[in-house]
Amino acid sequence: MSQLDPREALRQMHETVAAAYWQDQPIEQLLRQMSDGTDEIIMQLFQQHFSDSRGVCLYAVGGYGRAELHPGSDIDLLVVAEKPEHHKPQIERFVQSVFDLNVEIGHSVRTPKACLEESKNDLTVATALLERRFLIGDQAVSKKVEKLLLKKRLWPTRKFFEAKFNEQDQRHKTYDNIDYNLEPNIKTSPGGLRDIHTAQWVCLREFGTHEPQQLVELGVLTADEAKWLTEGKQFISWVRFGIHLLAGRKEDQLQFALQRELAERHGFVDTEAQRGVERFMHAYYRHILALTEVNDIVRQYFNESVVFRGRRKIVEINDRFELHNNYIQAKTDSVFADHPAAMLEIFVVMANRTDISGVRVNTIRQIRGSLHLINDSFRNKPEHTRLFVDLLKAPYTLVSQLTRMRRYGLLGRYIPEFGRIVGQMQHDLFHVYTVDAHTMSVIRNMRRFRYRSAREPYPIAYHCVHNVPKIELLYIAGLFHDIGKGRGGDHSVLGAVDATEFCQRHGLNAADTELVTWLVKKHLYMSAVSQRQDIYDPDVVHSFASEVKSEMRLDYLYALTVADINATNPTLWNSWRATLLQQLYMETRKALRRGLESPADKAATIAAYQERAQEKLDDGITQTDVTALWQDLGDDFFLRHSPGQIAAVTNAIANNQSEIYIGSGTTRTELAGGATEIYIYTHDRPQLFACTVGTLSQHSINIVDAIINTGPSGMCFDTYTVLNKDGNAFSSDDPILEKITRSLRDNLKHPEKRSALSARRIPRQLRELHNPTEVQLTKNPDGTNTLTIIASDRPGLLAVMAGILLDLDIQILSAKITTLGERVEDTFVIQDANGDAITMGQPAYELTHSIRQRIDHTLAQ
Repeated sequence: MSQLDPREALRQMHETVAAAYWQDQPIEQLLRQMSDGTDEIIMQLFQQHFSDSRGVCLYAVGGYGRAELHPGSDIDLLVVAEKPEHHKPQIERFVQSVFDLNVEIGHSVRTPKACLEESKNDLTVATALLERRFLIGDQAVSKKVEKLLLKKRLWPTRKFFEAKFNEQDQRHKTYDNIDYNLEPNIKTSPGGLRDIHTAQWVCLREFGTHEPQQLVELGVLTADEAKWLTEGKQFISWVRFGIHLLAGRKEDQLQFALQRELAERHGFVDTEAQRGVERFMHAYYRHILALTEVNDIVRQYFNESVVFRGRRKIVEINDRFELHNNYIQAKTDSVFADHPAAMLEIFVVMANRTDISGVRVNTIRQIRGSLHLINDSFRNKPEHTRLFVDLLKAPYTLVSQLTRMRRYGLLGRYIPEFGRIVGQMQHDLFHVYTVDAHTMSVIRNMRRFRYRSAREPYPIAYHCVHNVPKIELLYIAGLFHDIGKGRGGDHSVLGAVDATEFCQRHGLNAADTELVTWLVKKHLYMSAVSQRQDIYDPDVVHSFASEVKSEMRLDYLYALTVADINATNPTLWNSWRATLLQQLYMETRKALRRGLESPADKAATIAAYQERAQEKLDDGITQTDVTALWQDLGDDFFLRHSPGQIAAVTNAIANNQSEIYIGSGTTRTELAGGATEIYIYTHDRPQLFACTVGTLSQHSINIVDAIINTGPSGMCFDTYTVLNKDGNAFSSDDPILEKITRSLRDNLKHPEKRSALSARRIPRQLRELHNPTEVQLTKNPDGTNTLTIIASDRPGLLAVMAGILLDLDIQILSAKITTLGERVEDTFVIQDANGDAITMGQPAYELTHSIRQRIDHTLAQ
């Protein structure tokens, strides 16, 4: 290799190592080959420029210093010189020659004394120098550096330990402290390589080593924990190595395309229950969970041995537990063997006190070592089931205790069905966390709804959790709502069976068991009705209320629904979804209080609103004009708007001097934030819908609902419910509304501009998770068709759909817009160009096939 041009030598070395990777060579061997090969090239370049290296030497630092070089890793170098200015030309030429290798490098030049001073002042420098590795140069300079940096006053252990873990805490906050993200950064996400490094650095600073076996001998880790560390680091490093090869550069985010490619190349095949990529990520997350535990063990070990060194405050709790410097510990090594119930009791104790900071390391290990005691006999013992229910009823830190139980392996052992979902993910944009992490987040949201801080952002959820008679039933439903995932079949039905068995085993009465089972089985029901059905229709509300049956069940279901949506994906919850759920909740509560035997009459409801609105109309508007206009507006308008809004729109249209009326307002229910409505009243024309949604798309507006109504006079009244880019309603004085009005007026007068609408960039995640479009057509009794389009989302997709339907001479009578992560489920009520229903059979097939092909072609561009 040394005889080749350095760049060619590096290229050949990379090719050799890449081939070895795809042949499944051990990752440690590959990392060593990368580092050794790079060492040889770097030292060759150093020798070329330093014929006389007296007074100067070269170190590898960072990942290169650890000899853990990945294909795209930075090559971090430190040049140490007694008098750098005397070597300035050689140093500059050497650094330039390394740059010429076309690799990312980090470099610094310091004197031995500067190494010491900067280490004192900068934790990052101190950490990098902690893993320095001498490469070449003057040994005398190197010995001086080593002597200076070994001084104990340089970042004492406690100071270094606290600084590094504070640094870690800040990093974790950027991920909301959730260790399972959809596209994890394998270096910086919780449980990733940087957490491994943090644990290693504090051990290296204190003991001079971070080798797992030596840490076992020192008592820092157990043999099992050392195995988790070794295997987890190997797996994560193996994944990172593959990412760099596939990306052709340094890339630490495990993106969807890379997940699929790695899974396929390494033989993770699809099964009936799970896709290969999900199985691959399941293995990844299992290692992350184990590595998180090792990191916490090291942290707790140093808390006990360094932070609290020489301090010993013991407070007795009961016969089995005591507090040691505010950390709970078992009084003897045989507590869990002698009293298996103590494995649950310890978490109940913590959830009933506010003075416990955590669990002592030895006690954590005792719990893990006793997990084999949890079997069917353990699970069925009344003393144990009572303790678990007591935990759910406890006043404090329930989520923290459940999270500890999950991480120690106890929760998955006590509830085996939960053990199967630990680390399980779904390869889509809708579910951004693994099932178990999502479940913990759902229960965390339920707990948050109890706090005063939730009254403003979640007013109804706040009311619900304070109104339900048994909050623990809500937590059980949250624990089981997704527990059936990954088994094939309907996870709601599977989870309901598991929930029933759990409730019966834990002594819940028949009514409570039936409630929890119903909540698990129907946990998606309220969300589906609010987003896919016309919740302003009294018949829809009555049907929903008939399923819910009581206000108590409504409160439970609403709290579960809102907690679930917010824990599924942070982007899903917006003012529009909040408004829909609030509207459905309020109308259902009215229906339940009125009595299901007395459903609301749709015609009577419309008449009541019209009568109230009539009182607010301008004096100059005749009854004849009002009657004609209201026939054009359609029933939906009166069901969805208050009398004041109806009057305001009526007055505006009646006083409008233009042939096109364009106005805006807010949705009727404003407590939850609402949405902005854009009204258009004009003569019907073929390109009206396509031109309107195309114009709105140009302004990056999110259309969440559309009602199209053509009256007997030939006038069309359309209502578009829209949100801004942040998912909120526009303020009434937002200048964008006036800009939108001008654009709509201009484009509706000149509909030929539709073809010139600009395309918007499709985000990477949406491109990578593209799924084939599904199109369904059904015939309705009223001479119309319902067209359902399920497609991969993209900016401006509704405009694309509208344009396709226009080109196919299809009339759109109404539209229901639903976006679920990377997928949209849009429903249109349509007719053909003659105002008739599309005939089933061959015509329907040709239409749906054409729509499917054209949407997929557009998305592929």
